[in-house]
Amino acid sequence: MKNIRLLIIAIVLIVFGITGIVAMHGSGSSQLGMPGGMMTSGGMMGRGGMKEMMQRMMPDMLPLGITPEDLPLPDSPGAKLLVRYCTQCHNLPSPAMHTAEQWPGVTSRMFSRMSMMSAMIGMMNVELPSSEEQQAIVSYLKTNAMKSLSPSELPAPGSQGAVLFKETCSQCHPLPDPKLHTADEWPKVVDRMQSNMRSMGKKIITDNEKTEVVGYLTRYGRSK
Repeated sequence: MKNIRLLIIAIVLIVFGITGIVAMHGSGSSQLGMPGGMMTSGGMMGRGGMKEMMQRMMPDMLPLGITPEDLPLPDSPGAKLLVRYCTQCHNLPSPAMHTAEQWPGVTSRMFSRMSMMSAMIGMMNVELPSSEEQQAIVSYLKTNAMKSLSPSELPAPGSQGAVLFKETCSQCHPLPDPKLHTADEWPKVVDRMQSNMRSMGKKIITDNEKTEVVGYLTRYGRSK
């Protein structure tokens, strides 16, 4: 928690410093070497600028993200609120990033940071969801969260596919239930997870191992 607080303080100081320099030099986002769109004409950091700054500061800590269309029930109120608020500072997280037990703690930290940033009037263009909207976001994430299993609960736990699945996916998070996705969905999910592992410096499975894992997950995936 101490490291998180220090990080937030650092972000605040950087933004205040950037805004002050822009105010003094007038037109100077290009003079600062900042990409276009980082600051609005009124000196406020825009949504794109915020995401870019966060990505530069924490490239290995932010989710690579999914598209809104990849969300479960993408037209539901919870999904729309997630897209609206949770993409202000980073890419769109998948509800399956965490378990239902983990999401309340994760969202509590995010809402606290958003509250702090939204209070910086004239500095950060961060919109804070209302308490009702926060509850809807948490409910949506918990409903569509990762359904984890212990290794002994996996179907055919001694099979090669199960062993590879356990060794690979437990590097970053609890083991998801194979029924979390359908057989048609799992190949795309595994591709996305492989990209995540590569960006985080985790052990990458070979093509043959990937084929084995995908085969295992599609065999025991959820029926449509």
